[in-house]
Amino acid sequence: MSDYRIIIAGQLEFGSERVFRQVFDQYVHRMENYYKGDILLKPEDFFKEQDLILDVPRTVVNGSERHWLNTLNLLERVVSFSIAGSLNLWRLDAGTILDHHLLEPQSDRTTVQLFNQGRQLVNQEDKEEEALAMMTTVVDRFARHAQAYERRGFVNFRLGNLKDALYDYDKSLNIYPAMPESHYGRGLTYSRLEQWEQAAADFEAVTNNSIPHQAIYWMAQVALGDTYLRLGRPADAQRLFNLFSKRKQRIGSLDRYDRRVNYDLGKLLAKTGRYPDAHAAFELALKAVPDEKAPSEAKIHYHYGLSLKAAGQVDKSVEHLTLAAKELPEANEALQQGRIGA
Repeated sequence: MSDYRIIIAGQLEFGSERVFRQVFDQYVHRMENYYKGDILLKPEDFFKEQDLILDVPRTVVNGSERHWLNTLNLLERVVSFSIAGSLNLWRLDAGTILDHHLLEPQSDRTTVQLFNQGRQLVNQEDKEEEALAMMTTVVDRFARHAQAYERRGFVNFRLGNLKDALYDYDKSLNIYPAMPESHYGRGLTYSRLEQWEQAAADFEAVTNNSIPHQAIYWMAQVALGDTYLRLGRPADAQRLFNLFSKRKQRIGSLDRYDRRVNYDLGKLLAKTGRYPDAHAAFELALKAVPDEKAPSEAKIHYHYGLSLKAAGQVDKSVEHLTLAAKELPEANEALQQGRIGA
């Protein structure tokens, strides 16, 4: 029987000692009697009675399809009793994802219903105040709702309420210290405040608590690279941008980063004299999908031209500078004066 690489991570809140004890006892009973011990998570390692939670730090194990299905079925039952939290489960074979399940509370408990309604409001235009009010209601009902604090922090960040956003992200992480979304949101907030060391620590925490098959892992890598540039650590930024550019995981939502990341990577490589690699990065930037936060094609052509000139490829340099000169005066000036500006 083939073994698979299985990754499980997350935290579930049960809200009361009675529910926690009920879930724990059922888990043990079913593991021993229904599944004959073929479960990947042993209850004594992950149920935390003091906090009334199931806490699964990122756990990587090898298991058969039977182990996978048994564990998934048992955790689906467990999550139905929870009041907050989530669990991610992945099954991989030779690095390829075969299955992914996100388990979240979907019961008719009032707190669960309020959170799910409020979460739908978060991304709706002109619904920010309603979303804030709903998430406040949720945390008033259940103070350990890390996801509600994270979503409220996101809305506050979007509204520019940075002090309130930090408060919410701090509260979320005090409850669930390994929550990638809260680390990412707090990192963005610190970045907006130009507190770069704190931002870097949060973006590093995202990658430590997520996997490369999640978009947030790579979003944090890009943000960390940007932060390293602010901290005067170009070699570290170059390393991260290179990893992003060469990633094997193709996640559609990340495509919008390709132009900007490869552009920045090309400039960093050119500065260290790695011209062939720089040119390859600029080519990838030109082929990438447009994005409003990415540099224009003219700017890419301009820096591509600078790198080609420095590498002694004058004719090709002129070709790219000519394309850039249609929009950028500095490119036109470089052509007219026969020199390459910075």
